[in-house]
Amino acid sequence: MERSIADFVAHLEDRRYAAHTVRAYREELDRFLSFARSRVRRAPDPARDLTPELIRAYASARSLERTAARRPISARTLARSLAALRSYLRFLERKGLATTALRAAFPRVTVPQPLPSAHAEAALNALLDQISAAVPDADVRGLRALAAAELLYGSGLRIGELASLPRERLDERRMLVRVLGKGSRERVVPLGARAVAVLRRFWRAFGREPVAGEAILLGPRGTGVTARTLERDVNGLLARLGPSAAVHPHALRHSFATHLLDRGADLRAVQELLGHQNLRTTQVYTHVTRRRLKEAYARAHPRC
Repeated sequence: MERSIADFVAHLEDRRYAAHTVRAYREELDRFLSFARSRVRRAPDPARDLTPELIRAYASARSLERTAARRPISARTLARSLAALRSYLRFLERKGLATTALRAAFPRVTVPQPLPSAHAEAALNALLDQISAAVPDADVRGLRALAAAELLYGSGLRIGELASLPRERLDERRMLVRVLGKGSRERVVPLGARAVAVLRRFWRAFGREPVAGEAILLGPRGTGVTARTLERDVNGLLARLGPSAAVHPHALRHSFATHLLDRGADLRAVQELLGHQNLRTTQVYTHVTRRRLKEAYARAHPRC
């Protein structure tokens, strides 16, 4: 089984899965391998030792595990763990091993769906305008943080997509950007005029414009900055919205989708802009807009 897991991980790398995704799958499958080895008392063989009973036993044991803080693992953690195992079984089936009965043995895990943490439109736009007016033209890091925020909010990018975005994928004339998203799926999204203007200010402060092959957001050494660095920059910027505001960069992506839907954008168009493979992923934003509509109805209608 160890060899087949290594082949599966290599398959994920060949399909250009993100490094942290590959690492997470490997960790989950190593955990399952250790469990299977303890049950069969030897190196497990996928063809002989993978049984529905083993799958059910692993799911039960995993659900009883606790975190370092001695709390039960969350339903989301359990679902993610079983999803990695399910993907591995699908890989084995493509290699000729029948796994239908094995995949049917997985328990159903209900994962709570929290609403996306979107910022209020007026407050977010006021903050970006205020920072744009206040940041000095010589403040390289401040302009980089502002450019990152404008791009995340203006185009709905993920922080990892922005950190790895090369200069040649930015088309200023047509105001478009080509993004390589999850699963190596490419999409083309519009670019806001304010994002381009701040990006230009950052390049002037930095001293040069990036060339083809370089990231659009450069660091002090002239190389691209990491997603973690951009995350810290954006966190500091969004913290000005108040102590209860969501400061993670993904909140800007949530705001992008929510504000588009609030203004009547088509759900399929928003799905395309976000790069979601499944429409159900995009539909979570309709819960946010529906809640706001209900609140407005409750405040305004005389018969409520």
